[in-house]
Amino acid sequence: MTQILYKNKTIVAFSDTHGKHREMRYTSADIVLFLGDACDFGNNAHLQDFLEWFIQYPAKHKLFVAGNHELQWQFEPDEFLSFFPKNCIFLENRFMKIEGITFVSVPATMGLLEYPQLKVPEKVDFLLTHAPPYGILDVNMGCPTLLKYVSKLKPRNHLFGHIHETGGKFLEIEKTIFNNVSVYHQLDF
Repeated sequence: MTQILYKNKTIVAFSDTHGKHREMRYTSADIVLFLGDACDFGNNAHLQDFLEWFIQYPAKHKLFVAGNHELQWQFEPDEFLSFFPKNCIFLENRFMKIEGITFVSVPATMGLLEYPQLKVPEKVDFLLTHAPPYGILDVNMGCPTLLKYVSKLKPRNHLFGHIHETGGKFLEIEKTIFNNVSVYHQLDF
């Protein structure tokens, strides 16, 4: 898990549990972010179990971003959304401000299909996606369109997962901190 202290709030972020979330220990936080791949290949039992576990997380605010393995979101969006309890926010293609911190998420599970037209505040604290931008902790599998979007948006932080090999790594480029929060290699697979 990645823990970030930002504007006097503790934020915990992680992704890529692929059904192994119960092997993880909770880390107290004000805000917890999950950035996709709670399940494998659209497995509803994995997703439902993850959400049952996630709502118990010791954090006031819980945000969930879909990954490429949350196939339910792509093929059965109404059913997918019905799984979410009230104290867990599904965030995609919108922004919200929590505790004075602005979070933006665009639909980049594998990459963006088109450039986002989302109107966002001038200052973005966190961009949340599942996939990374091209050339940044991506082992040449990132999204070029997402890179253009990040370059224009200039968030203070861009958190993502998807690329298991670079999980836990971060770097700063032009005042944006890029952080791969994948925990895949920390779990027993």
